[in-house]
Amino acid sequence: MTDALRKVLDALPELGRYPTVDESQAELDELAARYPDLVTVRRIGTSRLGEPIRVASIGTGERDALVLGGPHPNEPVGGLTVRELGRLLCAEPWSRAGLRWQLVPCIDPDGARLNETWYGVPGDRDAYGRGFYRPAMDEQPEWTFPHLAETGYFDRMLPETVALARLIDEVRPVLLASLHNAEYGGAFHYTTATDPALAELLAAVPGWFGVPLQHAVYEVPGSFQLTPGVLRMPTVAELTEGAPPGDGSFGASSGEYASRHGAVTVITEVPMWADPRAADSLPTGRLMDEIVTGLLAELTGAEEAVTGVLDSARSSVLLNTPHQRALTDVLTGMRRIGAGWRRLAGTAEGARPATVADESAFLALPHTLRLRAAGTLLRVLDAERASGNVPPAIRAAHARAEALFTGWREAADRQPGTLIPLRAQAGIQLGSILATAAHLVRT
Repeated sequence: MTDALRKVLDALPELGRYPTVDESQAELDELAARYPDLVTVRRIGTSRLGEPIRVASIGTGERDALVLGGPHPNEPVGGLTVRELGRLLCAEPWSRAGLRWQLVPCIDPDGARLNETWYGVPGDRDAYGRGFYRPAMDEQPEWTFPHLAETGYFDRMLPETVALARLIDEVRPVLLASLHNAEYGGAFHYTTATDPALAELLAAVPGWFGVPLQHAVYEVPGSFQLTPGVLRMPTVAELTEGAPPGDGSFGASSGEYASRHGAVTVITEVPMWADPRAADSLPTGRLMDEIVTGLLAELTGAEEAVTGVLDSARSSVLLNTPHQRALTDVLTGMRRIGAGWRRLAGTAEGARPATVADESAFLALPHTLRLRAAGTLLRVLDAERASGNVPPAIRAAHARAEALFTGWREAADRQPGTLIPLRAQAGIQLGSILATAAHLVRT
């Protein structure tokens, strides 16, 4: 299959933009109209704001593969991947690998609509930052499945999560592919499998498109690396380890939920901007403790700067918007990441030599997080101004937030890195999905 797959991926057309929610929905209908004997489109649920959530079923296999686009609405490459995957599955029967395929182009349409201002201008970091929206963790369909342990107890499922859970329980997939964007560095994967052969297969795919593999572990401290660029997906219990008993701010992931049916989950994180240093394992001459100390200083400074602006106007902020809730969450996330890496101090991991990949990842991470925070703060204040709430405190805070955002965006622009073409972003995900499906069918 690999030769045929490479040939098809090499022929992918240039792709100019990420699809909107309406475009993704229309594409499902077009596919069903073109292949009426092969494709069935149906509604599986309704979003919190009343948007239909739909799935396209393709093929007649006895086992199912489920592909999930838009789990995070600031990561829209999955809409492209689902579109191109649907076309490929219909045109090339071999690609279905004997499976029936369930394609969901966007599981969070409400969140996606809050990002659509920049979907048409991929690579414009200013537009991305100003139009950025990422829901708070307890408003993410990907991370609101039940977790009923005493520590981190969570049972506040969203309607979108309920719809996805029903679909998972109905089709009992052998493969769940959740499609994500990273922002900067190299491509990498999370998986619930520990199969070395699958890990090596996944690690090879980004190279098909000349995209570096991310050798550093930077998102979740303590993640277990199966091979460079492939990490074992952590469970919610692992992510909340050490927290005091009580309700959690998020639940289990879709992958953890699907594991009850024996599904293998693969999450493919494709960056928007590539940095070749992501795959450089040469030593820098510095220890990890030194690298992490720099990260912590940057995160602390950024979190304090954004919090200071917000505090200066907090009593004048009247609206309970998704952006306000998201801002609270992004600041909490910055502190959580900092706390996780702070635990590295004094350990064997902290004393090991840092690689170029480590250093570049920890230099880039603050750029990503602080630009998200400043952009979200601007959206909070923009919402207040749009409502007519423009007292001096709001106006002054907006000016300070604008200065933070502009300075941090200019600093991010100075990072070494190149925009990855959208055909490569989608192609890496297509290759990962289809190669994994073929591997699972063989084994």
